[in-house]
Amino acid sequence: MQKPIGSRKNFSQPEGPRTAEFISLIQDLLDIDEVQQLSAFYQHCKTTRLQHCVNVAYYTFLLARRLNLDVRSATRGALLHDFYLYDWKNDEQPIEGRHCEVHPQIALQMARQFTPVDEVMEDCILRHMWPMSPERPQTAEGWIVQGVDKFCAMMEMSAQSARKISPVRLKMLMVSVITRY
Repeated sequence: MQKPIGSRKNFSQPEGPRTAEFISLIQDLLDIDEVQQLSAFYQHCKTTRLQHCVNVAYYTFLLARRLNLDVRSATRGALLHDFYLYDWKNDEQPIEGRHCEVHPQIALQMARQFTPVDEVMEDCILRHMWPMSPERPQTAEGWIVQGVDKFCAMMEMSAQSARKISPVRLKMLMVSVITRY
């Protein structure tokens, strides 16, 4: 597993109890062949969907832990939030509709095939596209995944653009926005 974008942590050799805790929460999901197939799809420029999901899961883990929320469900929901196995730009979607409204439903169906999904995980997966989709998250953990998903997309695109914003600077900008509201 690659390290999350913007992080200094190395997941191939866990450094400390926090990294080991994160890996222990998602390792069974990462061992699923269909989850590994996410590495064949790209989004946010050259970031694989699997890498994006790991990025979102890691930062969700840190925030949920810091806020004393349901760390396990939030982290696992974050890892599975984009669990769909088609190229949304070129392939036909299995369900008709706008991609931002359809793919969370497909991700939830896929998640349920491979692991038990509780209400918090369901909220994290189904509502992560707000405000591009109509339903707002109903749990604090869902709000975190929704925000972290956008944060990671910005970091992933910035890391590959001609005018790069350092991950540290981007984190500082996001923290200032979050603490202001």
